[in-house]
Amino acid sequence: MAVKSSKTAMMLMDDWRRLLAVVAAGLILLASFFNMSSFQRSLGDFKDYTTSVEHSIMSEQKRTQETIPFTMCERETPYRYDINPLLPLPEQRPLVDFKHDWEKQNKILLLRNDGKFGHMGNQINSLLHAFDYARDHKLAIGILFHSWAMDTIQTMFYETSDFEDLERDLLEDLGILVIRNQTQLEGYSEVISQNSQQLYFYRTSNQGMDTWKETMHVHIAFLRRLFLRYNRGYGYVHNGLRAQDVCATIDMFFHERTSEAKYTVIHSRYLDGNAEWRLAKMAKTVGLTVEGGALYMGPAYIKAILKPLGMLEYPIILLTDGQLPGVERGLFNDPIIGPNMMVLSNKVFLDGADVALAVLSDVFIGNPASVTSGFIARTRHALGYSEKSTQLFRRKRIHQWYSVCNEECVFNPWILGQWV
Repeated sequence: MAVKSSKTAMMLMDDWRRLLAVVAAGLILLASFFNMSSFQRSLGDFKDYTTSVEHSIMSEQKRTQETIPFTMCERETPYRYDINPLLPLPEQRPLVDFKHDWEKQNKILLLRNDGKFGHMGNQINSLLHAFDYARDHKLAIGILFHSWAMDTIQTMFYETSDFEDLERDLLEDLGILVIRNQTQLEGYSEVISQNSQQLYFYRTSNQGMDTWKETMHVHIAFLRRLFLRYNRGYGYVHNGLRAQDVCATIDMFFHERTSEAKYTVIHSRYLDGNAEWRLAKMAKTVGLTVEGGALYMGPAYIKAILKPLGMLEYPIILLTDGQLPGVERGLFNDPIIGPNMMVLSNKVFLDGADVALAVLSDVFIGNPASVTSGFIARTRHALGYSEKSTQLFRRKRIHQWYSVCNEECVFNPWILGQWV
């Protein structure tokens, strides 16, 4: 409803301007029959009137939009979005610039229940790439009601008390057609399927050096749209189970102080040894330092990030897969970091509540070899967190650590390869 109100105002403005052009042309034609000075006075009065009407239309458009901060788990984020304050509360929908109205043939990309690929970060990437694939091939996009895509979405987002409302919301917000009956596909000339692994490794056919920047803005808008519908455990997911409360982990740590708590999250991943060679590959493109840096999360590395931000005196939460015990031991034994340390160990994969804890942190320090770390960093960028508060790429020169890549690096496939 809010989107329609905004579009109506814009259409009215365009129609008004076209009408003005026609009327002005007619007045000029009539000028030959009247005294020119009288005509100029009349034309001046007419311009004043039309300017007044334009201002009225613009004021009405502004009046139907109000910018508010996005608050998640009682924590205010830097992101701001528009709503229509004139609509009743149940009808208000965030006005997010995620466009899913690309040119489409009478064909549909269908995401089936053919298995997930990887952990949450991988699955979100597969979903993002599904939109890239559909846009590149001019396809509509549909998902089976019980599918890996629906499961991925509802891991953190779009809980519901009414599945018909869920279908409507996914279509209006994301352009996703939920398929519950095969007859819904009969109108399409072709149904194309790609599984989650195929989509994860999909790259747009337009592979210019800067193409990723265009894709980045689409992915940012998509992530914003998802997070605006985060789950609190009040509704249900497609399999009939109660949705997970994504605020559960942050509530566990900070209880009633959630809104005011200041804290850092460190995401340490070894990935059964795969993290080391992934980081070595990135070091060649961006110049980050692997030894003592993002892989081992040494005390000097962490303090070099947190001290300039004034965050050493606040809680530091370590999320670790437990495969490098030296990381946890080294941070606990440090006299400055140790007293503020809290640990969630043996987290081979993060659930929605762990991801929310990291996304909403004052500072996030991740391992760029981890797809989930990348997902968290991209989400923080989408929600407006500063470059200094999201750290993945750092280099050591003599005894000093410094950042070597800005926040947009987490969207750049020339740096992250297939992990973005």
